[in-house]
Amino acid sequence: MIMAIKDLIPYEPALELKKLGFREPCFGNYKETDIIDYNLGRHNKHIFLDTINGIQDYNEHNKDTDASAPTFTAAFRFFRENFDWQHSTEATSDQHNRELGYNYWIWNHKTGEEYHTMPKNRPSGDWEYETYEEADLAGLNKLIEIVKKQIK
Repeated sequence: MIMAIKDLIPYEPALELKKLGFREPCFGNYKETDIIDYNLGRHNKHIFLDTINGIQDYNEHNKDTDASAPTFTAAFRFFRENFDWQHSTEATSDQHNRELGYNYWIWNHKTGEEYHTMPKNRPSGDWEYETYEEADLAGLNKLIEIVKKQIK
């Protein structure tokens, strides 16, 4: 299987998924390490992505700053299977100049709740995000926000 680093969710959402109970084997993980900066004479915290050790459930680590690095697909599956939240990123054309852009749609078929992006600053207004990846990440962050409120 060929996978690119850009297919993995970023560190901050990965850490939030860990807090929400994500415990699936992943191809990589984020680790916090101390880096010695000899020029400044101090230790700095640094997060790095480790994809060398194969598929594991890295969220079992005791360190709160370590987290599994799931793909976007695995993260969205986690929300579907555990919280009944569906996600879709859709391409759409601007009505006036036919530019292609993207929106996300989030819904819960059991509760009927729905969230989506509608442009706030575009007068011709069909889409909010210029790239698919931006819309995916925004949708993931919205799902995290929704579920954090839901489980309080």
